[in-house]
Amino acid sequence: MNPVNTKPYQLPADATWFITGCSSGIGRALATHVAAQPGHRLIATARNPASLSYLPDDNPAILKLALDVTSPAAVDAAFQTAAAHFGESYYIDVLVNNAGYPLSGDSEAVTEAEMHDEFETNFFGTVRVALKAVAVMRQSPTRRGGLIFNVSSVAGVCAFPGHAFYHASKFAVEGWTESVAREVHPDWNINFCIVEPGAVKTNFETTSKKHIKPHEAYAAPDLPARQLEVFVKKGLEAGVGVQPEQVAQVLYQVAARGEKVPLWLPLSGTAIMLITAKLQGRLQELDNNKELSAIDKDQAQFKLN
Repeated sequence: MNPVNTKPYQLPADATWFITGCSSGIGRALATHVAAQPGHRLIATARNPASLSYLPDDNPAILKLALDVTSPAAVDAAFQTAAAHFGESYYIDVLVNNAGYPLSGDSEAVTEAEMHDEFETNFFGTVRVALKAVAVMRQSPTRRGGLIFNVSSVAGVCAFPGHAFYHASKFAVEGWTESVAREVHPDWNINFCIVEPGAVKTNFETTSKKHIKPHEAYAAPDLPARQLEVFVKKGLEAGVGVQPEQVAQVLYQVAARGEKVPLWLPLSGTAIMLITAKLQGRLQELDNNKELSAIDKDQAQFKLN
């Protein structure tokens, strides 16, 4: 397959950042960090713009916008407003697609509307915003390029019981991002990074998460989803998780360090451990079943080298 992110990324001194989901957590931490960088400009968005009151109102380098990523019209309007605000100097150097929420519930208990809403925000919302940024970046006459962070999760690689539609939405983000990263022309210098945090000390497990009442068939305490709930609760009570400011600092470092951008970026020792175990298990299963799987071994095959 064709390589991605082939050149070191150079963050301009006057970089403009567009960040979604800035009301709390990672988005808020990153918006705060970017706003403190001399010369940088910030487009901070949230469903409720009142939640952005922590950012100053009198700084022309900071634009605060209401944005519901599930609305194509709202996404269009946000980019149009940003272009009008910054005028001839308008550009998007770094996009951070952070808006999203977890849906917790047994698959048989989740309604059609709930599963579609999860995808509208976590997947289609990410796609809508990313494609707008790609259009800006690829049209740069100077090949200024850019960097797109799509915030996934360790849940975009490893799936656990009781969160099937959240996992599916994040798996979709990962697959789409890898594909579009291979679609863009290398000369456009558009870089992609799939961010895969482990536990982060935000409202992710409380007010942010939508909890569905357990299905009666899965309510017993010995069912895997119920056991996972107990495991997670104990971990949170013990203080497991990184601070959102730590995530923000790493994302800024990736953008500013002048090196090649990783396509995948697990964040936390737990994330690395879980993803490593998943990949090792997958490789072992491939090896165990290679004779069964290779049904075309005596036929013409694609040359991948």
